Amino acid sequence: MDAKVSKYIVTTRRKGDDWYIGAMTNWDSRSLTIDLSFLPEGEYKAIIFSDGVNADRDATDYKREIKIVSNKDKIEVNLAPGGGWAARFEKL
Repeated sequence: MDAKVSKYIVTTRRKGDDWYIGAMTNWDSRSLTIDLSFLPEGEYKAIIFSDGVNADRDATDYKREIKIVSNKDKIEVNLAPGGGWAARFEKL
């Protein structure tokens, strides 16, 4: 999907009808926009794990949320220094 060597990476994988996206950054915090236009038509339940409010001080701090999305959506991702983000998209 997107990457800059030694800066950050965003990658996508698929198994059956489910899609997975993972992102991680170096020691710089950053914001990324993930365009979901690669998803086939339809709605998906997105199970998202992102850096929590204190992730820059406590690596175990994370937030879990569930959203309904489609291939017309974009997701804003905020990565803490040394942080990561992961999501599973299940076709509804």
